[in-house]
Amino acid sequence: MKKQFKKTILIKKQIGFSLLQLIIVIVTFGALAVYFAPRFLNLQGEAHASILETLQVSIQAEISVVHGKAIIKNLHNKANASIELDSGKMVDIVYGYPAATEAAFRVFLDTKFATEHTGDFNITNSPQAAKAIIYPNSYSAVDNCRIEYVEAKNNTKQNVITAPALSVFTSEC
Repeated sequence: MKKQFKKTILIKKQIGFSLLQLIIVIVTFGALAVYFAPRFLNLQGEAHASILETLQVSIQAEISVVHGKAIIKNLHNKANASIELDSGKMVDIVYGYPAATEAAFRVFLDTKFATEHTGDFNITNSPQAAKAIIYPNSYSAVDNCRIEYVEAKNNTKQNVITAPALSVFTSEC
């Protein structure tokens, strides 16, 4: 009877896994999921798109601040001028709105820009087109994961100033 009891105990010990083994397997699968999930679920692209949309709202708010200061200083009708922000820094403006230059964006936005993929965002500007393009550092300026800012213009025939255009593209993020 004792032999039969011992065999029963041994058989029961061999069935199933220990709690420690189960915990190790669960932690391993969790680590693998954390590593591979963003690649399969495109969470990085969604994060970049969300960041660009947030940055667009921030740019719009700062444009309003700069334009308000330009109106107060009566600089909103001048083709080229500079205005002092609350930080004490000067920002170049075109018809009362920030110029489409990297220097202007560095002054009025609290964002790191880099041309060598070391900052949060890269910025390129085209003086001929009066346009600035802001994009995450893992993308290029031609990808549809960017913000385009076209500076204000003066329609000389009607003497009407057109406000800057701010567009966000997130289809390729």
